[in-house]
Amino acid sequence: MSARTGRFILRAMIVLAVLTWLAALALAQPQQAPAQETPRQGPGGAAGEGRGGGLRERIEQRLQGQASPFAGPEDQKLAIWAGNWEETVRFAGDPADKPSGTGRWRAMPFYGLYVVINYELNGPEGLYHAHGVMAFDHESKTYHMWWFDDGANIDMYTGTWKDDKTLVFEQKRTSNGKVFRERITYTKPGDDEIDTKIEQAFGTEPFKVYLEGTAHRMAFPGRPGEGGGGRRRPQGGGQDPQNP
Repeated sequence: MSARTGRFILRAMIVLAVLTWLAALALAQPQQAPAQETPRQGPGGAAGEGRGGGLRERIEQRLQGQASPFAGPEDQKLAIWAGNWEETVRFAGDPADKPSGTGRWRAMPFYGLYVVINYELNGPEGLYHAHGVMAFDHESKTYHMWWFDDGANIDMYTGTWKDDKTLVFEQKRTSNGKVFRERITYTKPGDDEIDTKIEQAFGTEPFKVYLEGTAHRMAFPGRPGEGGGGRRRPQGGGQDPQNP
């Protein structure tokens, strides 16, 4: 198999993983219960999962079990994100004595190659929802992250491991006619904690901290999106902070 063919297959599998995940979410949406009824909560699950929740779990289990022959140690390093997480975030300029918002997210490995993230943040501007995909590019030998949010924004990052516990992603693009740069640093001090720092800059200006967050693994699975890595829509997504 040629390198070009292999890369095409990998990209196709990324798209398939995302579409299958979104399809599972859509199929799993429970029907609205009558107003007088109270949803029941089973052991280890969120209220309102019902039959749809079971279908989603079965789809996820099948996809996780299908290991690709392309999977290698570089792909396996992304598995540290897998799980259910709850985090607190603080945006630059907000009081240091309390969080700016709280987030919940779920990261699922697919085919041994990709990690798909379903994310929700309850912040000062209300609810924010997003899906992310992390993957290792076997041809360029770099990591990539795609971030799709409910504001119709699509961000694409390139990353590398600085050490065994620190993965850094960066992107550079144009926003409102200006060059916008963003750097996201993920640090994993332990098995049950992930720290996030987002830095941003316009043009040749030095990076400034935009957001910092700390996530801890949840003891019982949550349902992000029903009620990795803290995110609010970056300033570069549409506004110059100096000229709102």
